Amino acid sequence: MEIRPGIHWVGVRDPDLEVFDVIIPTEYGTTYNSYLVEAEEPALIDGVKEEFQEEWFTKLEARIDLAKLKHLIVNHTEPDHSGSIKELLRRAPHLVVHGSRAALQFLSEQVNMEFQGRLVGENDILDLGSRKLRFIMAPFLHWPDTIWTYLEGEGVLFTCDGFGSHFCFPEGKILASQQEVDFTPAVEYYFDKIMGPFKSKVREALAKLDGLQLEMIATGHGPILDVDLERFIRLYQEWSFEEQAAGRKKVVIAYASAYGHTKRMAELIAEGARSNPQVDVLLMDAASASPEEVSEAVSSFDAIIVGSPTINADAVYPIWRVLESISAITAKGKAAAVFGNYGWSGEAVALLEERLEKMRLVVGHPPVKVRFGLTAEDEKRCRAMGETVAASIT
Repeated sequence: MEIRPGIHWVGVRDPDLEVFDVIIPTEYGTTYNSYLVEAEEPALIDGVKEEFQEEWFTKLEARIDLAKLKHLIVNHTEPDHSGSIKELLRRAPHLVVHGSRAALQFLSEQVNMEFQGRLVGENDILDLGSRKLRFIMAPFLHWPDTIWTYLEGEGVLFTCDGFGSHFCFPEGKILASQQEVDFTPAVEYYFDKIMGPFKSKVREALAKLDGLQLEMIATGHGPILDVDLERFIRLYQEWSFEEQAAGRKKVVIAYASAYGHTKRMAELIAEGARSNPQVDVLLMDAASASPEEVSEAVSSFDAIIVGSPTINADAVYPIWRVLESISAITAKGKAAAVFGNYGWSGEAVALLEERLEKMRLVVGHPPVKVRFGLTAEDEKRCRAMGETVAASIT
C-alpha cells in the first residue's frame, strides 16, 4: 500500500493479539509496520514478527524483485521487528544492513549468519540515488539499539516504536487520517508501557526534531501519523516531562502486610525518612495498589525501600510486582533497602535484596528483619533505616 509517492507499507496486521511481550495487554491488537522506499537503490525499513513473514514476503515481492533490493535499515532489533530478517537475508544475501552498533550486534546473534553490516552514526546519510536517508540516534526508545530514519526533503520520519501504538487499524486504513475512532489513548498507553521508563531519552530524541520538516511519522506499530503531527509531538513532550521540587528527593516505600506487622514497620521507616526536610516520602501498600499506581510510583525515585512478610519461603507477589515495574536501566545505581516480618524462616528479605542487587541498585543499608511482633528496639531500627536511607540521597 502506497503511503506517499514511492513509499509503500508492506507490514502486517495482528488483530487477535491479546498480550504483547508476555506482560502488556493489547485490547486493540497491533500491527508490525515495514516500509519499502523506492529509489535507484531501493531500501527496506524494518521487518516483521517471524510468524507473519510469509504474508510479509508476499507483499514485499509484489512490489520488488528481492534481487533488486539494495539496503535494509534496522531501526530496532526486537523480534517483532526483526523476526523475518533471517529469512530475508537467506533470500537476499547481497543486502547491506544499516544499523547502530548495538543493532548490528543484536541482529548477528539473532540470525546467526554472516551479512554485510554497515554501522551508522548521528546524521549519517545513505544516498539511494534519487533519495537520501538520514539517521538519528535514539537510544533506549526503547532498546539501546534504536535509531530513527529521516527521508531528506520529503518530511517522512521512520521511528519504529516511537509514537507507535498497539492499535490494529481496519484492513486498508493504515493512515491516522483514515481512522474512525480516536486512537490517542492507545498511543498514550503504549508510551506509558514502553517509553515511560525512558522519559529523559524521549526528551533527548524529541530535541533532535527541532527544525526538521515533518509531514509524516511512519511508526513501527499502529496507524501512520499523517495528520496532527504537532499534537502528537506535544503529547510526547508532556508525557515525558518529569517534575520534582528543586533540591528535594523522593523515597518510595512499598510494602505488603499479612497481619499488620510489616505495615507497621513501613510506617516507622516512613516516619524516619520524613524527618529529613529535603525528602518527600511515598508510602504504598502494594497489595491494594493498582498496576497503574505501582508503575507511576516507581517511574521516578531517588531511593526505594521494599518490605514483605515471608510466606511459603518467599516474598509475596505484590512486592515482586513492584520490582517487576522498576526499570533496571533508569534505576541503576539508586539507593535501595529491604525490610520484612516473618514467623518461621524469613527468606523474603534475602531474596528481595538479591533481586535489587542484580538490578544494580545500591543496597547500602542492612536489612531490618523482625520475627512476629515489634519490640521497642525493632521500632528504633525501622526509624533508623528511614533516616539513614534519606540521608544517603541528600
